Amino acid sequence: MAKGDSDHVDVEVVVRPGVGDGVSQWLWTAVLERSRELAAERGHDGATLDIGVYRADEAGQAVVTALGFEPATSFHRLGIDFEGPVEAPRPPEGVTLHTADTDEVRREAYRVQQEGFADHFGFVPLPYEEWLARRQASAATDWSQLTLARVDGEPAAMLLGTNHFVSDENRGYVLSLATLPAYRGRGLGRLLLRTAFAADAARGRRGTLLQVDANNTTPALGLYTSAGMRPVLVIDVWRRRV
Repeated sequence: MAKGDSDHVDVEVVVRPGVGDGVSQWLWTAVLERSRELAAERGHDGATLDIGVYRADEAGQAVVTALGFEPATSFHRLGIDFEGPVEAPRPPEGVTLHTADTDEVRREAYRVQQEGFADHFGFVPLPYEEWLARRQASAATDWSQLTLARVDGEPAAMLLGTNHFVSDENRGYVLSLATLPAYRGRGLGRLLLRTAFAADAARGRRGTLLQVDANNTTPALGLYTSAGMRPVLVIDVWRRRV
């Protein structure tokens, strides 16, 4: 999958155990060639490939190493379990929370997400229409799980939850949590996170998951663990230029 107009391409190759190395080799040849094509279509003379491999998957690590990929960063999946109802926090004075029931709220949340993630690993800016289309194309998207925080009427932070882990684990998932630089340090991230916990518990979900880059430019990992989340697994991102 190409990322915007950049040369970055996210790739994934999954082969059922026991099928044989020939299938894996054929797929990888096709993936590398298609990645070059996607980059060329966007005016680049090469592609930067990223693939996520579970830390526990030693066989997968051996494959990408042999293909010339190198470690780039790591994402930690964190989770929290609920033992009953979770009380939703009260927003402080001047802070209001809004769900994505209008295009205006979605556009403001999109802007916060794009600006809030601008310095993060692998981030590529997307036009609003492409961002919206990707969300709409996902069966896991539920716009009622998007919350925008405004401070004195101005967009400041956002959280987008999805149903990615509902069918198999009955857990909510925080896909994006971002705060504009000018509003960081005010507790908005914690407010939105605790609000998401309360909403997931009210939906009958047994917990909430999220993933965070270990090299995040903000102290996000500390925020999540202080909110009661604990490590579940680690996904390493490997990168190669072709």
